[in-house]
Amino acid sequence: MACSIRPARAEDMVTIAALNDAAFGGPQEGAIVHALRRDGDSLLSLVATEREVIIGHIQFFRIQVDGRPEAAGLGPMSVKPGLQKQGVGARLIQHGLAALKEAGETIIFVLGHDTYYPKFGFSAATANPFNAPWSGPHFMALRLAPGGPERGTLTYPPAFGG
Repeated sequence: MACSIRPARAEDMVTIAALNDAAFGGPQEGAIVHALRRDGDSLLSLVATEREVIIGHIQFFRIQVDGRPEAAGLGPMSVKPGLQKQGVGARLIQHGLAALKEAGETIIFVLGHDTYYPKFGFSAATANPFNAPWSGPHFMALRLAPGGPERGTLTYPPAFGG
């Protein structure tokens, strides 16, 4: 699907929250996006648009590793119901990863579908050396560049409930 990707703006927040709520079937992800922005924990927020209408969103945020701001997290990511599985999410991920790599990020974590995110290089094996609030095959990481932490305890922003 042809769409444009641009940084999210403050005036997009109500639409982004509604999109997340529709895609996930509840208000939790929309609240996370609002809290990340409010608390200053958002690293990058992108929207996909078609004819200036927001049809997708991806959020990246800061993660502390052993108390240091050395990692990024991906999520939530949402695409308007009815437009899913048409490449919008993939475009958002690719744009976001490229921007974060250019910004010097070395590792990104995601909690998501273990058959989807590996297409972009994420793996549970890369996340295994890290202690996080969750683990298992749905918790994955992608190393964008050499350097950065090899292991440690991850602390997520308060928006994630702890």
